[in-house]
Amino acid sequence: MTLQSQAREALLSQQTYTEKLKETVFHNPRHNKPWKDDQAIRKTVWIPALERAGIKYRNPYQTRHTFASTMLSRGEHHMQVAEEMGHKDWGQIRKSYGRYIPQKQGKS
Repeated sequence: MTLQSQAREALLSQQTYTEKLKETVFHNPRHNKPWKDDQAIRKTVWIPALERAGIKYRNPYQTRHTFASTMLSRGEHHMQVAEEMGHKDWGQIRKSYGRYIPQKQGKS
């Protein structure tokens, strides 16, 4: 699977902070150890960030849907989006996000 260049760069830059922790990518910056679970991230990072931005609470999983709809609206190829989301084909993309696929992109 090929990551978009911005995502790849972000993960590689994160590696400088966590390369000693081979099994994890992200860590709690307060004590430089892996997050224990998603609740810790949600309570200490996610919710405060939404509050500071003045955004009504939304589940972090929704970022997946935002990613797909944004990429398709920008004209990214539907098969690339499907691959990046871990789908084996583009059937789910077509069903869930078809309205975001520009007409000029066509079918494959």
